[in-house]
Amino acid sequence: MSNKLFRWGKKATGCMLVVGSDIQQLSQSFAETNLIDALHVYHVVNDLNQEKIHIEKLHNQLTVVRINLIDSHALKKLLSHITSSKHQIELCIFQACFSHAREMDTLLSQEAEHEWNNNGLSAVSLSQGVMREMLMQQRGTMIFLGSQPQTSAYYDPLSQSSFAAIRALSQSLAREFHPKGIHVCYCMLEQWQGHREDFVNSVKKACLHLHQQPNSTWSQELSLGI
Repeated sequence: MSNKLFRWGKKATGCMLVVGSDIQQLSQSFAETNLIDALHVYHVVNDLNQEKIHIEKLHNQLTVVRINLIDSHALKKLLSHITSSKHQIELCIFQACFSHAREMDTLLSQEAEHEWNNNGLSAVSLSQGVMREMLMQQRGTMIFLGSQPQTSAYYDPLSQSSFAAIRALSQSLAREFHPKGIHVCYCMLEQWQGHREDFVNSVKKACLHLHQQPNSTWSQELSLGI
């Protein structure tokens, strides 16, 4: 049954997911604005050590979720919670945050696995779940925010490969889902600065612009010099 229909015959209202790490200020900024018709904000913290999903509704516009996104059962519980709350996902923002660069000869295999799970695998898992929800309503926006590691004296192939993988994922999803009414865009950022108010406001405005673009002008890739 379509997730548009709920008990008492009421239709779902819109919501958005802001996913990643160091995204609290961005989520709060979205929750405080009415520029996108007061979409309920799910602030989703991706924690690979989280054994059980934890959901806490702070107020009418903001819900905080701690989840291991590569846990398929936990992700299903989140999507079921969204549906039972009479919400439908209209916008999803995934912030890929890479760790500080490390030389390959000092990088432990566990660190490499964590980097991939926290970014590449989590992005794949999340997008699969979100796309299924958006297909049911034949509309929605998925935005990937990619920020490279801080400039270092050496080349960091691990972070660069993860960075390229998420960009490729975004491009693949755009080719498949644009014809089905779902806007997918990759936004390149020089550096993630989640505690800077001007930076957060600029990212928010860019995401709103992409979400509100007519489908005849949809952007698939954008570089933000913030």
